Amino acid sequence: MARKRIGELLVDKGLMTREQVETALKESQRRGELIGKTMIRLGLVSGEQLLQVLAEQLGIAFYPNLGQLLVSKGLASPQQMEAALRESQRRGEILGKTILRMGVVAEEQFLQVLAEQLGITFAPSLKEVQVADQLIKVVPARFVLHYKFMPLELKGTVMKVAVSDPMAVWVTEDLRLNLGYDIERVLAPEKEIQAAIRRYYGVGSETVEQILTRDVAGREAREAQDLAKVEEIEDVTRSADDASVIKLVNQLLSEAVTSRASDVHIEPFRERVRVRYRIDGILYDMHMPDEMRYLHSAIVSRIKIVSKLNVVERRLPQDGRAIIKIQEQQVDLRISIIPGLYGENVVIRILPVELLLTLEDLGFLPSELKMLQALMQQPHGVVFVTGPTGSGKTTTLYACLSVLNKEAVKVVTIEDPIEYELGGIMQFQVKPEIGLTFAAALRSILRHDPDIVMVGEVRDLETAELAIRTALTGHLIFSTLHTNDAASGATRLLNIGIEPYLIASSVNAFISQRLVRVICPECKTERQDRDLLPEPFRHAAVSYGKGCDACKSIGYRGRTAIHEIILLAPEIQELILNKASAAQIRQRAKALGFRTLFDAGVEKVHMGITTPEEVLRVTEPEALVSAQPVS
Repeated sequence: MARKRIGELLVDKGLMTREQVETALKESQRRGELIGKTMIRLGLVSGEQLLQVLAEQLGIAFYPNLGQLLVSKGLASPQQMEAALRESQRRGEILGKTILRMGVVAEEQFLQVLAEQLGITFAPSLKEVQVADQLIKVVPARFVLHYKFMPLELKGTVMKVAVSDPMAVWVTEDLRLNLGYDIERVLAPEKEIQAAIRRYYGVGSETVEQILTRDVAGREAREAQDLAKVEEIEDVTRSADDASVIKLVNQLLSEAVTSRASDVHIEPFRERVRVRYRIDGILYDMHMPDEMRYLHSAIVSRIKIVSKLNVVERRLPQDGRAIIKIQEQQVDLRISIIPGLYGENVVIRILPVELLLTLEDLGFLPSELKMLQALMQQPHGVVFVTGPTGSGKTTTLYACLSVLNKEAVKVVTIEDPIEYELGGIMQFQVKPEIGLTFAAALRSILRHDPDIVMVGEVRDLETAELAIRTALTGHLIFSTLHTNDAASGATRLLNIGIEPYLIASSVNAFISQRLVRVICPECKTERQDRDLLPEPFRHAAVSYGKGCDACKSIGYRGRTAIHEIILLAPEIQELILNKASAAQIRQRAKALGFRTLFDAGVEKVHMGITTPEEVLRVTEPEALVSAQPVS
């Protein structure tokens, strides 16, 4: 026999009138909330009455004395229960929700107790659960996100779902009526359900579905794009300004910030749009709804509008910038868009508006920090930080400038682009398209009487020669070079065309840097297979991350830097004057106590900061180090 709706049940029990049910139904539709919650909020029925009626209808056990149950288990005191009961009555909400909101009992303990009493399964984690793709297609994203459940398994006419609110029994009835299956509930923490929804349905799945099912025009747009993949949306500005597209882009960026991503990659292909986040230097594919490919043009247009780019131009690369507020913090977005075979590729770099890192935060070992501090006290000369793109060179220079930024000195930077805003420092953006190159900017800046100058990058002979001659006239210069290691810095300048005597007399040091991922402190464990590791790592304890919720099962959380520093002692200067190779410079520096990137990495492995795999990923053992600079 068909089960009755909530309103009919309550009327039959004499707990509500038909007029009250109609009022509650209209109010729930207006606010977009479950009718049971509306009834409780309006005071038409108590939460306990509603639960008891529905529990009888669904044939499941109902325990009204929740407070007594928790007290008997030793999970809460009578005083805590009294306070929670008063608060639940004052707010008109179910006692269980009040208990969790007040933090009286942890969610996992609360669900464990209720699962035992209700006779249903409790799943503290959903990470190991494998959900069939066919089931995901059966249950629409809007249902999953509205009712806050995760479908787990479908056997015949029974669908097993994970829920976090065991008292919301009307949800079970709504799902049965809307999906056409009998529902078997499994209790799971809300954060586990939300993580599973993101994993299987993708970020923004509900928004994508709402956009594409909103009206007939949306369906026609999908059909037209299926027939002609390269066809463009006619009015991209109008579609990009739609609230749903704005919400979708905001969801992508918000999830990126939550995940600590430094870059967001949006890449269109024939059958899908791939979204990847770069987290701690590694790209991770983020599961997205397949239907997102229909909205790719509108998403790109929205990003162009935010970054003040030409929305109509789709044939040429464009670069832009925007400062937005996400989760109560301001972030600086650097947007790069290039045309591809199936649409425009977008990369968004996410930067904090202000630099918050100190030299100690960057991972300098005590001996390295002492050398760097001595270099910063020099009245003149050049300090070059070397390494590939993305190795943190500019961040290190900013940290140095933050220390040197005092009232008694004038600090000026020339950058492309300006990555962080530093108060009290004059920062200039180069614009090569109008002739404002690094060299041109440096000539003009010298007339502003600076004490310390940062040149973002030395790319050519003119900039290198001008920076070095500026150092010879009494200025302290910081800059970057693209080389494999510190020893290759001098040979790179020689290859550019700088005279050996200028390098030997002006450069104070070459610092090479790489970033390695840090072992997650929450799941850090000592390795038992140390004997199987390469020889340099066998002489002390070695740790790794097993993977946990804090690091999203990756085993790493955050990054730190490893460094090698070559000071231009007289012996090194002599080698440069003789145009020695990088290998010769490196060999002589080691005789003077120089420590390589690999050596610094090994030390951080034994300190329990990173892993051998990370060190080997970004460096090579000394015997394999190439002496050739990066072109």
